[in-house]
Amino acid sequence: MNSREIRKHISVEDILEYCKPVRGGCWQWLGSLHNDGYAAWNTGGKQIKAHRASYLLNVGPVPRNRFVVHTCRNRACVNPDHLKLVDYKGLYQHNLARGDVARGERNGFSTLTAKKVRRIRKLAETGKYTHRQIGIMMGCHQSNITRIVNRTYWGHID
Repeated sequence: MNSREIRKHISVEDILEYCKPVRGGCWQWLGSLHNDGYAAWNTGGKQIKAHRASYLLNVGPVPRNRFVVHTCRNRACVNPDHLKLVDYKGLYQHNLARGDVARGERNGFSTLTAKKVRRIRKLAETGKYTHRQIGIMMGCHQSNITRIVNRTYWGHID
């Protein structure tokens, strides 16, 4: 649903009617919630995230490739003062800080473990093996070994 359609179906008063102030300054959404915990507004046969509608109505449009995130970390909050726009990088950093990014072994695509990463770094520190040789031993590409050693990958593991 685009900005014009949202404005046609929802007003600031509608949003205020479905929330209550709570501790910390949040406007807690009393309506329905998405499965992911975000406030949901059902209108025009569609469901939209109420925090996005609140931002749009109170602050302004949400440009393409921008995301509205909660500075209060309360997904059911629709207080425009607790909402800010971020780009893809900002969204990743926001989710990383919140613990919502699957890193390392929590990532379902990972073939390595923290133990193997530490082993890779120890092998590289000895200077006896090239990154290519370590890659063959560990079952991954040389470029991944280089990124692990340089902490571009698995930087959260010491």
